[in-house]
Amino acid sequence: MLPRQIAFPTLLGLLILSTYLYSYIFKESKYIVIFDGKHVNFTGIEDFIPPFVNIVSDFFVASNYKLMSCGIRKSMSQLTVNTMCLLNDESNFMKGNHHLNETWLSNRSCGNNPKFRIPSLLLLNDTDTVRFAFIRDPIERFVSLYLDKCLKENACWNCGEDMRCVVKEIYNGLKKVQNHKEWQPIPTYMDTHAAPLSWNCNFDKDLAKWHLLMMGADVEERKSSIFHLANIFKRQGVSHAVVEKVKEETMAGETAHSTHKSSKRVEAERQVREDPVVRDYLHKIYFFDYLVFQFNRNPLDAKYQTDFWKMTDF
Repeated sequence: MLPRQIAFPTLLGLLILSTYLYSYIFKESKYIVIFDGKHVNFTGIEDFIPPFVNIVSDFFVASNYKLMSCGIRKSMSQLTVNTMCLLNDESNFMKGNHHLNETWLSNRSCGNNPKFRIPSLLLLNDTDTVRFAFIRDPIERFVSLYLDKCLKENACWNCGEDMRCVVKEIYNGLKKVQNHKEWQPIPTYMDTHAAPLSWNCNFDKDLAKWHLLMMGADVEERKSSIFHLANIFKRQGVSHAVVEKVKEETMAGETAHSTHKSSKRVEAERQVREDPVVRDYLHKIYFFDYLVFQFNRNPLDAKYQTDFWKMTDF
């Protein structure tokens, strides 16, 4: 039995330690999102993966045009890096006979240039700097992830083609990052590919500064975003020839990572529509992307198409 003079301090210390460990493991998420001009407090609601954790930031820079972009995985990231590599050094890109639909394995001149990946403070603080990023419907993006990383690369843990296993592992992995972000856990390969769109590009700090280009799976759905991008390039002084190259190659081709013509896509899309377990996890993982980026919520269950939360004005 502990002596009386040390029993109380010992018990108090154990209580403090237990409270700390509980908060570390089961810490409640606290986050507020501005939606339709109002602050919406989602603290503790439905155990969602919250927005704006910001573990992923793949920036690409063309300082000569005061342009920077962010490559969001499974959202035209290959097209993004190729386009920015072209703008970063047009001469070498053309000499190397490169194209915008090449894969990550291509040997590009920009790959050895650290300034291509790290925006300078001068560029970040310049009011004339233009930022752009391609975004994609979150559930459509998940299907692409599943087909590419799980079926093609077999990189989804030990899940194989088990989509229920995949969404559960994604959710649990992102929860670990979310709950312990102050201790900066190292995200896994799949964490970075599956993370919500809002976890990219320092969107938590400066979302309003970005031109967000919505890209669909079909070529026709790309047109408005590609023409938007072309107009950005024109305003930044990119030559007509380069702008036309971007427009033509972006509309004409696709990278080896593209999955929208996959023979297994139909089955994957069916399961995403019909499997209640898969849908429950997808809502928990990506619901905030639908709000933050104002995607059409028709693909979601009926409840999530409504504004079911309590609105609070600050």
